[in-house]
Amino acid sequence: MTKIHWGVMSAANIAYDEVVPALRRSDRTVVAAVASRSKRKAERFHTPVIYESYEELLDDSAIDAVYIPLPNSLHAKWAVKAMEKGKHVLLEKPAALTAQEMEAIKKAADDNHVVFMEAFMYQFHCQHKRVKELLESGIIGEYRHVKAHFSWMLDEVGDIRLNRELGGGAMRDVGCYGLHAVTQIIGFIPTRVSMSGKMSPDHGVDTTSTCVLVDNQNRIAEVSASMELPFINRYEIIGPKGSIIVDSAFRPDVSDDQHGKITVKDDNDNVILFEKFKDDQYLNQVEHFHDCILEGKQPDYNTNHSLQMAGYLEKSYQSLHNHSVMMDMSEKGEQK
Repeated sequence: MTKIHWGVMSAANIAYDEVVPALRRSDRTVVAAVASRSKRKAERFHTPVIYESYEELLDDSAIDAVYIPLPNSLHAKWAVKAMEKGKHVLLEKPAALTAQEMEAIKKAADDNHVVFMEAFMYQFHCQHKRVKELLESGIIGEYRHVKAHFSWMLDEVGDIRLNRELGGGAMRDVGCYGLHAVTQIIGFIPTRVSMSGKMSPDHGVDTTSTCVLVDNQNRIAEVSASMELPFINRYEIIGPKGSIIVDSAFRPDVSDDQHGKITVKDDNDNVILFEKFKDDQYLNQVEHFHDCILEGKQPDYNTNHSLQMAGYLEKSYQSLHNHSVMMDMSEKGEQK
């Protein structure tokens, strides 16, 4: 296989604006088909084939891999169907609404010997490798506190992210980036999690929310998300010797200069290091996925990591709906 033939399940904006252009920047890709109920939206992709149903696309034996940017509540169902048809799957985040859904995805990937990856594209930007290097260098000492924040202003009343039945909510939409950075980039392992939020009385989803995570050393991580605040995306790691601040952490590509920015401060709040990084996180994600398909290996961010993320999100929402009771993340707590 020299070219990987892709199908896109849904004509969603994220596919049109970001992922399909990244696929076309790769010299190992053919974007062969898109499936959508809206012919008008599908036509703008200029693919050789347009399907009116997802089933038709999955039945196309020429398609090697599919990208799925459907509403959150449909992720697990269609990812499993795609893998049962022998397709490799790049699935938009969050991959699943529950750990049980993610277990079904993992089983389908294992049973059908295909590559599956949850599309946390930001992690493929080089700035996060630099963050890990700085942490390991001891420049701020062993971290003691972490904060992550991602917010934006949602103006469309009928947006699917306001639909509870479709898996809407701020923490699922953008807060999952912060949860991912805290647990997968920094390596914070929560044993307890609680979540508080402002619930929309009209839609029944969190429009602003904050998760508080605690690990076995009683360190605390805060993850805030909002669909009603200015566009901010950053995280901060604080230690006894100072702090590492990552600005434009999740969408550096849409920042004023298209750079991610890392600032290190000492324990007196003086800037001791400032670095900027420009990278193509969407293309890097696609190329890593291609490598996995062509070399028969699993992604660096695999189904086991996605299982962790699904568990954290599920427990967060359980806490929110149970009036922010601290939820136990231990094995004993999971069995309750």
